[in-house]
Amino acid sequence: MNIFYYDVAIPIPVRETFTYECKESIQVGSRVLVEFRKKKVVGHIAKEVLKKPNFRTIQISEILDEEPIFNSNDIEILFWLADYYQHPIGEVFDTFCPPILRKPVKRNIHSRNIQPEYKTFSNDKKITLNKEQTESLRILNKLDGFDPCLLYGVTGSGKTEIYLRLTDTYLSQGKSVLILVPEISLTPQLEDRFISRFGDNIGIYHSRKTAKQRYDIWERSKSGELKIVIGTRSAVLCPLNKLGVIIVDEEHDQSYKQHEGFRFSARDLGIKRAQVEGIPIVLGTATPSLQTLRLVQEKKYKETKLLKRANGSKPPGFITLDINDSQLESGIAKESLDAITNTLKENKQVLIFINRRGFSPLYECSSCRWTAECSSCDARLVFHHGLNRLICHRCDSAYGIPNKCPACNSSSLNLQGSGTERIELFLENYFKGTTIIRLDHDTTKKKGSLKQILEMVHKSESAILVGTQMLAKGHDFPRVELGIILNCDSGITSPDINSLEKISQLLIQVSGRVGRKENNGKVIIQTRYPEDKNLLELKSGDYLNFALNNLKQKKELCHPPYSAIALLRTTSPLAKNNINFLNQASNSIKLKSDMSIIGPIPSIIAKSRGNFRHHSIIQASSKIDLNKLIKNIIFLAGSWKETKKVKWYFDIDPIDFN
Repeated sequence: MNIFYYDVAIPIPVRETFTYECKESIQVGSRVLVEFRKKKVVGHIAKEVLKKPNFRTIQISEILDEEPIFNSNDIEILFWLADYYQHPIGEVFDTFCPPILRKPVKRNIHSRNIQPEYKTFSNDKKITLNKEQTESLRILNKLDGFDPCLLYGVTGSGKTEIYLRLTDTYLSQGKSVLILVPEISLTPQLEDRFISRFGDNIGIYHSRKTAKQRYDIWERSKSGELKIVIGTRSAVLCPLNKLGVIIVDEEHDQSYKQHEGFRFSARDLGIKRAQVEGIPIVLGTATPSLQTLRLVQEKKYKETKLLKRANGSKPPGFITLDINDSQLESGIAKESLDAITNTLKENKQVLIFINRRGFSPLYECSSCRWTAECSSCDARLVFHHGLNRLICHRCDSAYGIPNKCPACNSSSLNLQGSGTERIELFLENYFKGTTIIRLDHDTTKKKGSLKQILEMVHKSESAILVGTQMLAKGHDFPRVELGIILNCDSGITSPDINSLEKISQLLIQVSGRVGRKENNGKVIIQTRYPEDKNLLELKSGDYLNFALNNLKQKKELCHPPYSAIALLRTTSPLAKNNINFLNQASNSIKLKSDMSIIGPIPSIIAKSRGNFRHHSIIQASSKIDLNKLIKNIIFLAGSWKETKKVKWYFDIDPIDFN
């Protein structure tokens, strides 16, 4: 009797596979039920072992799939992910397995002989491409094999129309198309455009869909019934048949990077998938990342530009409003309120951006300066008016409102600062009868609420939209003629090495929601630093020139993308445990002349959920050298006594240092 041996990836925080035996042949990429530490768990066949191991193996308990859920290309990508991000291989497999299939349920192959029909509907074909769009589409249609291309287009330049035409090209060739977006809030608008063009046989895949809905999209994609899938990070390895092209919308967006658990970049994973599949990938944005711009400069990526708005209107420039001597009402200056009044009189909409949700970010005693802070985190509590609670935005803990100061027993407790909720309530009183629409994490929690809010925006004539970054990204609000940015100063003064890239992208993206239909849009930036050289340079709205200058400075300083960086992050109930572990890491390795380790450093949020947080910054001139160094630390850490006292992980290509 033949005995087959397989390496099985099990979803646990261990950086290795485990060898099992089976009397049946199993295809690599299939799920199996195995016994591990006296429990039955679902694992994935990662590799067939051709020789009998020289140690005892146990039987695979059950084969769960009639055919593998991951093909050979997927397996190659999953092993690359585990190696590049230094993450346990079993957890990598599990991340891209539909939630339903993470349970020990058998997957039976359903016969699906449905051949999808996609027709281009005439009602959406009235759009005539301008010269720039025509040329861009010609370049994109000529991409062949693995051929990354930046589609740089100013806001409102018609990038979505290019996506639609490009999709039509690939569908006519019998191929499928994957469109990635950075946030769930961007899917409804894109979904509507694609449905109006190609019908409703389109898959939408993201975390707010139920496990059953996601599995249905996954299964229909794998069978070939679906040819178009639009999704967020979790959709990047959706098993589309005959995948022809990957489109990454808003490629610069930080939301493509996972911030918890397996910290991978879906944009970079999309690029890797395109490379393995041997297909083109289109990276669309009005504010390209510095990493992408560098690769364009080095001729590793192609580029095509849309420098004019599709309707001929000009993107608005910025007006910097010095608020050092201004009387602010809920964070809004009198000059800004006057501009809002004039815009509403013209029956137009106003967009107010502030990157703080809640009512007030500071609850303070004016007598002794005590501030309400979370008992588990190094974070101030934010007052939420609707809940009448103080909320920690780090761990979501809720606290009652004290009537007297816990420190000095004074009754002089005040709310300082403004968030979206406070601004909404203030505007409702100041502009009575005007529609006020708030778009943030708190107002979009309920199922269907996001779509309802966006519909309200499009149905309203004069209105004021208040929101966080969720409001600023990628939306088409044709009636918005005035934008007001309230709290950009924290980005201007931030010590983060990525702060200039982030704030410039944010300002351009916010301004891109304004004046999309006509030429009279304007954006007011309230600031206490009106003479800041970066703000002055950005006033023209020329992001590309600003970004290229920033890229030049990065090169001179050997900062990413001209070097590779990883953070070795630690958490522990005792700060000294973090410090001891990070010091051990620094002292145990030899560095080349082009490498450095800085730390231990307390994280900006030094305590979260009862644990102290520290990190060390590891920098090398190349990703290969950095990867080798990290592997060496992982190997050595297995024998350190400090390792058992902390939780630790590597954050590769970090986008923030919080």
